[in-house]
Amino acid sequence: MRVKVIVVALTLLSIIATKARAVETHVTVNVLSKDAKFIGSSMGGALVTIRNADTGELLASGLTEGSTGNTGLLMKNEITRRTVLTDEHSAKYQATLDIDVPTRVEISARGPMAQRQSIDAASVTQWLLPGKDVTAGNAVLLEIPGLVVDVLAPAAHRSFSGKDDITVRVNLTMM
Repeated sequence: MRVKVIVVALTLLSIIATKARAVETHVTVNVLSKDAKFIGSSMGGALVTIRNADTGELLASGLTEGSTGNTGLLMKNEITRRTVLTDEHSAKYQATLDIDVPTRVEISARGPMAQRQSIDAASVTQWLLPGKDVTAGNAVLLEIPGLVVDVLAPAAHRSFSGKDDITVRVNLTMM
């Protein structure tokens, strides 16, 4: 009986110790429109999800918020591999994860949320280490291809025959 009590006590202590080792790990995710600017508040943000890649468990989720970034840097300058594209105002999603072991995560983004007809997605899988923040420089940078296309005319419900001349008007914007 005494041995069972000791085994149960040691098991409980190991569970408590395992939970106590979970460390806050901060992750910043920036979502960039391909060859354009960040998907920020003005476009409704991009929906970011962070999942355990092995179990599918949802670890964090939210929208990017902030500005579309520095136009000169993003649109006019040559960008090299080590160029930091973000600044303190650039749209981002910040998550705090409690992990206790190295964890393989899938980080995905869908957007722009305010232009649902133009939503596209991107994702990356990478390892996170407990207490090793991923917040410096470009942190996690996802690039979504596409443009925002709003069809202004003709109306979506209008049908046409093969003989009709059709004038199409669109508003085309970078994300």
